[in-house]
Amino acid sequence: MHPLSDISTAAAPAYARRADYLPALVKRLDLFKSEAHRYLLVAHLFDDTRRMIDALEGVMDFDAIIGIPYSSGSDVTRLKWQAVYGDKVQCPKTEPEFKEVLANALQKSLDACLASDQKLVIQEVGGYAVELLHERFQDQLHLVEGVVEITKQGVWRAGQTRLRVPVLHCADSELKRLEAVRCGETIARCLDGLMRDLGNSLAGRHAAVFGAGWIGFGVAKALRRLDVIVSLIDVDPLKIAEARLSGYPATLHPTDLEQCDLVVGAAGRLSITRDVLQQLRNGCLVASASSRRIEIDVDFLEQSPACDIHPSIKAFQLPGQQGADKQICLVNDGYPANFIPGSGSVADEVVELILGELIVLMADLTTYTYEPGIHRLATEGEAVCTKLWIEQRDQT
Repeated sequence: MHPLSDISTAAAPAYARRADYLPALVKRLDLFKSEAHRYLLVAHLFDDTRRMIDALEGVMDFDAIIGIPYSSGSDVTRLKWQAVYGDKVQCPKTEPEFKEVLANALQKSLDACLASDQKLVIQEVGGYAVELLHERFQDQLHLVEGVVEITKQGVWRAGQTRLRVPVLHCADSELKRLEAVRCGETIARCLDGLMRDLGNSLAGRHAAVFGAGWIGFGVAKALRRLDVIVSLIDVDPLKIAEARLSGYPATLHPTDLEQCDLVVGAAGRLSITRDVLQQLRNGCLVASASSRRIEIDVDFLEQSPACDIHPSIKAFQLPGQQGADKQICLVNDGYPANFIPGSGSVADEVVELILGELIVLMADLTTYTYEPGIHRLATEGEAVCTKLWIEQRDQT
């Protein structure tokens, strides 16, 4: 037997093709540089995002690359990315700073568009740019070709806005559904690891998942494989029926929360409210599976004394019944649990299917004219991404 360090890179398995898919897709789509457009990116600055940027080099070059604070606000990330892409990369540490950085980047790109008779294409995560465009740049929206969005939260926020630009998305594509299931697995694995770090096990414990959508259902399935006793809560009766037919206790309203050792918010809105938090048992772990800090009433928790019991867990001391205090243990400060450093991720070959859909949408924006409003990725675009992915898998 040889240690792994002795095995040459030439002996890597033939199925390790993650560096090939996105460049091959750009070639398959026959993309070429559009002199009529400029580009701006708002994203989680992970390695897969970098591979997408590199695949688009010379075809769609970004004026600015702006990291989401809760995933990309560290100095380590900033230095790593600026070493490759220079000062166009910015990694604000807080949401207020992020908003100003994004506003400045938008202004520079829009000024450049005006000077060169071009239009701006924005790829983003979470709807930040759409809101900011309509808040501060009303008189320059004619310079925006459109926005490409990847998350349901971003699409929801766009739907709350009287849109004057087109928003193209793949947030509810079938490929996104496949990724969401894997994301649920990642979150469950992360939470299991945190419990192990504390010297405990999730096996045999009770958990409640708020939200029986793609990610919430994925979290529940993965927790059940870890022998957790999982219940699901959702306001949609159809999702409750599906969950029950899949063998889960599921309700429209939360029950028996005092039994739970773990509660996960995956509803895409405030789900773990003050009332829910007050019902939880002493020591309950509370985590988010959403794409932003929206699931948990963190403001309520922060009214109570707290201490760090783990690098990724803060315990809040809440008044309990009959004068006995209880601890509520918040994971990752209320941000998504799967964004904890080292928590693992969805496999690259699955994530890159979604990045491929983003490339298709950006190509569509530069090729066709869309009316203001929300537009879903066409099934033909999904098929192009999926067929290439299958072809590459079948080559091994």
